[in-house]
Amino acid sequence: MAGGEKYYELLDIPKFARPDVLSLQAGPTAASLVERVDGGGFMSYGQIWPRLDLLFKGQATDDYIASQFSAYKDDWKNRAIQDAFRLLRELFKDKGNWYKVSNYRKHVLGCWFKTSIKGYWANEGRVYAVLINCRKQQPLSLDDVRFLGRGVYELHCIDDPNNPVPLIVDLSWHPGDTKRVPRVYEVSMDEAISIDNFEYSLIEFLEASSLAGISQPPPPDIDHILDLFRR
Repeated sequence: MAGGEKYYELLDIPKFARPDVLSLQAGPTAASLVERVDGGGFMSYGQIWPRLDLLFKGQATDDYIASQFSAYKDDWKNRAIQDAFRLLRELFKDKGNWYKVSNYRKHVLGCWFKTSIKGYWANEGRVYAVLINCRKQQPLSLDDVRFLGRGVYELHCIDDPNNPVPLIVDLSWHPGDTKRVPRVYEVSMDEAISIDNFEYSLIEFLEASSLAGISQPPPPDIDHILDLFRR
């Protein structure tokens, strides 16, 4: 989330959820959001997304990575972005085809929600809708993955004739890791949380955002909160 400009993305919901994404409560989550808004700037992995197609063309050399991802004055930020891109290279180099999606935004209740996925990956006869978590300090639990899988399906797969499968790529640093390693989850709808549980967490998050003074409260008379994101 970028607090000053009121941007969210799907990954922000498990990030700020308190106590966790499946038992999310508006009050504690609002406090978490206020703390983040007051915390100032943050680093972005946005430099990666326009260059993902190079991974599939074999053009993402070490020299290219070092030259392209050096925009920050703090070298540790540049290294974090370079490391994430190298991990993605390990996963995707010379494997299938990549179809990027436009970085569109949906205006909902006074704030912007960015697209959840970075593109579609076609490989070995299957198509995947790919959500990538590059955030080093946001390790995803299995419940987070199940939540994200449902969100990706409802927002990017359900009406697609290619029948894409949600694919969650987690590049974070988990407890016990000695280095960042990619974790990849293909999420079927049998494994994802139910749509009712997803909408519960989404409504509570929107309530929390309203309590934090970031957006407007969700309307009380809407049957399915996801309709706000599909219109």
